[in-house]
Amino acid sequence: MTAFHLTIIWVRPDHRLWSQVYPTLPEKGRLWMDLAYRFHPNTLTARRGLWKTPWPMTVHPQLAMPTYDPKFSKTFTEVSDQRAMEVRDIIRQGKKVALYYSGGIDSTVCAAALLKTLTAEELKQVAFCCSINSATENPVFFDRYIRGKMTIFDSSKNQYNDVISKGYMPITADAGDDIFGTEQATQFYFSYARLVDRLSGAARTKLALLRDSPKLMELPYREFVDLLIPFFSPPDTGANHSRQVGEWFYNKLTANVASSDIPIYSLHDLFWWLIFNLRFTHCSLRGPLLYFRGDDVRSAITEYIINWFNTPEYQRWSMVNNNNGQKIRKPASTHYKWAARRYIYEFDRNDWYFRYKIKSVSLNQLIRNKRDATAELFALDTDYRRYWMHEPGVQDLIEDGLHSFDE
Repeated sequence: MTAFHLTIIWVRPDHRLWSQVYPTLPEKGRLWMDLAYRFHPNTLTARRGLWKTPWPMTVHPQLAMPTYDPKFSKTFTEVSDQRAMEVRDIIRQGKKVALYYSGGIDSTVCAAALLKTLTAEELKQVAFCCSINSATENPVFFDRYIRGKMTIFDSSKNQYNDVISKGYMPITADAGDDIFGTEQATQFYFSYARLVDRLSGAARTKLALLRDSPKLMELPYREFVDLLIPFFSPPDTGANHSRQVGEWFYNKLTANVASSDIPIYSLHDLFWWLIFNLRFTHCSLRGPLLYFRGDDVRSAITEYIINWFNTPEYQRWSMVNNNNGQKIRKPASTHYKWAARRYIYEFDRNDWYFRYKIKSVSLNQLIRNKRDATAELFALDTDYRRYWMHEPGVQDLIEDGLHSFDE
């Protein structure tokens, strides 16, 4: 059977897979589909540890997780400066780069690193792909360093293939969330009070005392099982079956943790591992698949697009800096990605951005694929072929995988 690097998106609620195929599936196939009401389960691909999926998956060679080095001692600043020097080396080879800049923390780290590392002459080989949203998300930075000073391409009109055709190598910061592991974590912290209120007795009393406390993130994740299972449960099915889905996913996730060689101890460790291990591939490849029009996907991914945070140094930094305040200081959105915030602040001294910036979804502003990619694109195989839902045989492949899925 074909092996995939990535299966990317789930089908619409009115698709025949729900009305005609779902009732015929075995229990595990239904659980996988039910999980779509909580996550897009196809976006979860393990780079390390046990993780069975309905379709054969293999780790993309450029996205493999480096070995764990408990003695890794470089700081986030050192790693980011090193990455900027690597891009400088590319420019010194006579190439140009185009940073897709949203104004968010991840892309602003890239921008700050380049601006402080490159000479004025080298910066002439750098373009910023951005939009009005980029300016409004970080207006001070945009006015001070980009507007009227840098080459600008409109990101709503220039996809990766467009800037490649202009002679630029696109830079993406999409894997920044994976390094810090805050995507699902912040959702959990926002939901904490509501989840606790659903409990009763001693469990409710104990967990209620941790509300808004930094200790919440540092305690063993197994102490929060009564909250994690309902958090992982989909909201749109019957209560008992919904909990069954959440419990199955929790057990699947913790089995993956147990089979890996990375220390996973605290609540935040668990959320970090969920995205660092299971979503890294999706975050790294979704842009090239959804924001690249062209047939040569292989070259786009392997030769042209620079995945800023996909380096052994960033990942090893991420592995050894859990539970020390580098990733998140408090269970609040204004305290996530703390090392990145500090890195930006050391460059621009923007106190408001450092202390109050919250996450704003930017990827959806970029996707302008006329083939309705979010509804139609299913997978990328190891030969870099895209699989579209409307193609002959693709739905049969999906159904066969769901029928045989037994984990």
